[in-house]
Amino acid sequence: MTRFFVDSNVFLYALSVEHRYREPCRWLVEHADAGRLRPEASVELVQEILWVRARRLDDRRQALQDARDVAELCVLHPLETRDLEAAMALYQNHATVTPRDAVYAATAIERGVGRIVSADRHLDDIPGLRRIDPVDIATVDALI
Repeated sequence: MTRFFVDSNVFLYALSVEHRYREPCRWLVEHADAGRLRPEASVELVQEILWVRARRLDDRRQALQDARDVAELCVLHPLETRDLEAAMALYQNHATVTPRDAVYAATAIERGVGRIVSADRHLDDIPGLRRIDPVDIATVDALI
């Protein structure tokens, strides 16, 4: 199994209404749930899932359950000072990268993980990180 980070959008699309990313993201989540994939993530990803789901659902219990389910599927890495410093450098040097994605990218790079599954194309510009689009099932499948 190849190490890779995962962006929150994979889980959010998997939980969303119909969208072109929904089924590929569900496929990835199903494989993670079956133990065939083991995504890695910053603990910040779980907080983002909780935040987004709480806003969209107006159901605290379901939002908490969704966040817990995601946390169980991932190897979670704490956000450390070195990650924050690397994230700020990425954010400063890459105009299209959002602050949260800079945190995910920096945490991955700081942990020696060179791949991230994400729908966000702006991650393509981050040196040392290869973005894998969730709709590229063959490449995602190769992570197994």
